[in-house]
Amino acid sequence: MAIKTEQRSGPLNGLKVLDFTRAYAGPYATMMLADLGATVIKIEPPEGDPTRQLGPYLNKEDKDCGLGGFNSSVNRNKKSISLDLKKPEAQKVAQELAKECDALILNFSTPKIMSKYNLDYDTIKAFNPKIVYVSISGYGTSRIVPSLYEGKPTIDMMMQAESGTLSITGSPSGEMYKVGPGIGDTYTGTCAIVAMLAALLHAKETGVGQFIDIAMLDSMVMLSERIIYQYAYTGVSPKPIGNRHPLQSPYSLYHTNDGAIVLAAFPDRYWDRLVEAMNLDILRNDSRFKTKETRLQNQDELDKIIEGWTGARSKAEAMEILDKHECLAAPVNMAGDLFANEQITKREMLVEVEGHPKTKQKVKITGTPFKFSETEAKIYQRAPLNGEDSVEILGQLGYSGDKIDKLIKDGNVIVPEI
Repeated sequence: MAIKTEQRSGPLNGLKVLDFTRAYAGPYATMMLADLGATVIKIEPPEGDPTRQLGPYLNKEDKDCGLGGFNSSVNRNKKSISLDLKKPEAQKVAQELAKECDALILNFSTPKIMSKYNLDYDTIKAFNPKIVYVSISGYGTSRIVPSLYEGKPTIDMMMQAESGTLSITGSPSGEMYKVGPGIGDTYTGTCAIVAMLAALLHAKETGVGQFIDIAMLDSMVMLSERIIYQYAYTGVSPKPIGNRHPLQSPYSLYHTNDGAIVLAAFPDRYWDRLVEAMNLDILRNDSRFKTKETRLQNQDELDKIIEGWTGARSKAEAMEILDKHECLAAPVNMAGDLFANEQITKREMLVEVEGHPKTKQKVKITGTPFKFSETEAKIYQRAPLNGEDSVEILGQLGYSGDKIDKLIKDGNVIVPEI
């Protein structure tokens, strides 16, 4: 028997991915694959993915089974089988699943951890030579190119710091801040699926799979590429400049009397539109603001003038004028604003899913940004309970009811109480 793929409309329908990920970077990657139609089988330990311990929760039932906001957002559309991989019988189940799948993805501090469970790349490759085996870790592994810090644990903020991203994020006074979203995880996860899909194309043409090493630090250095070329060309390390841009002005956040907006004015046609929208003689006539070079040189004075204009208006009033003149401007939205935003709603970027199977309470999570004309990507189902699909998956592998019961009784396989 064989694992059945979910009948989904996405372009990756038919693709089978075995998911050993936890926390954020890996689950974010497999979330995107599942949104795109892949059948993602998440293998969880008996205690579940650690993110099940993170809220917020809708109710006690959700908290008891680990269906908090974090887990529900990044693990939707997946199947869950819970295995105690310390046990040989559970390892055998995982190997049978790996034999069935096109790709395997994990995000431990080092992929060498998988050797303890007889699930390392060389073991899997021996019986599934087409497997695309993706390892996400903080510093990578020395399997392909050297890594001085293989196995060192890390978190998003460490990667923002070590890659230089944090060094240019902060106030002009020099105080540094991490970027709000966990980009060390989300961008690394995105790099991982780009690499996986490229390798799957190669495997389809050649029949040869491969090992892929994705390091969070490498990914974040690529994300921060601007500071690399700036230093290479000037010999000067860029520093935080607040919401400004090092090469353009105006380009910043400006306060209104009830919030804030951001705006920019490059190339010059957008400066002309901004001048027309604000209708201030000083912007039209003052020589300090005639060219992009002089505007950059005099950005302190320019920002004061612009904020004098925005500060006399509400966010809505300022945006109405700026939009009318097709300026480069946008409101600074809070999370609550997104729920009332017609564009976000029309683009299906807030979707409703079921909470706990007992309560049936609905909750909204982020939608998918992938829009296809022929192969719709979408949110099909809520995140699973830990081990919710264990029995179904074992049945598809050909295990009898008695054998499944024994695996559960012996603690190899865990199923939730619903």
